[in-house]
Amino acid sequence: MKYRLIRLCFGLSLTISAIIIAGCGPKSYEKQHYILDTKRESSAVVSNNTHIIEVRRFTIASAFNSKSLIYRTSEFKYESDFYNEFLVSPTAMITEKIRNWLAASGIAHRVLDPGSNVDPTHIIEGNVVSLYGDFRTKSSPKAIMEIRMFLLDKKAETESGIVFGKTYNASVDLETRNPEDLVSAFDRCLVEILTDLEKDLAENLP
Repeated sequence: MKYRLIRLCFGLSLTISAIIIAGCGPKSYEKQHYILDTKRESSAVVSNNTHIIEVRRFTIASAFNSKSLIYRTSEFKYESDFYNEFLVSPTAMITEKIRNWLAASGIAHRVLDPGSNVDPTHIIEGNVVSLYGDFRTKSSPKAIMEIRMFLLDKKAETESGIVFGKTYNASVDLETRNPEDLVSAFDRCLVEILTDLEKDLAENLP
């Protein structure tokens, strides 16, 4: 009887210990997914040109080639947020938003997907150089976006066909470090970049 009581007490202590350990362990989190919602709100430009622009799938710097949100916490340290990420790859979203913006702008007669059978007169290529939340200064977090773009003329006499190339930079202050606020700030960054791109296209398209 004495030994049975000892075994019972020992079993209860193991059970209580397991519950305590489980309660102190890491909590279970669910992933949160975000998308960019960049839209051109102003009226379309009235244009009678016959330009047909193909927007090719953009590339992205390897450091930011991830659906996870990226945070810069020091000069050389970046962190990837496992629990907060884009629903699809950032390059796919940014390419789509650029294509939709230019189609809504009226800057060209038509804006094409890469798979179109229509021959374009011009091509836009680009590379996302930076896309992260800059948290190096706790009191002033920022959203950072940098995109390098090229406009190519398919009928140009030069071998490269480059009409112009430019790197667009945008930085938007954040009120909090909340991931949703960061994605919203990325939207504002992209609006700033695409507004500048549209002006450059208006000046450089013949």
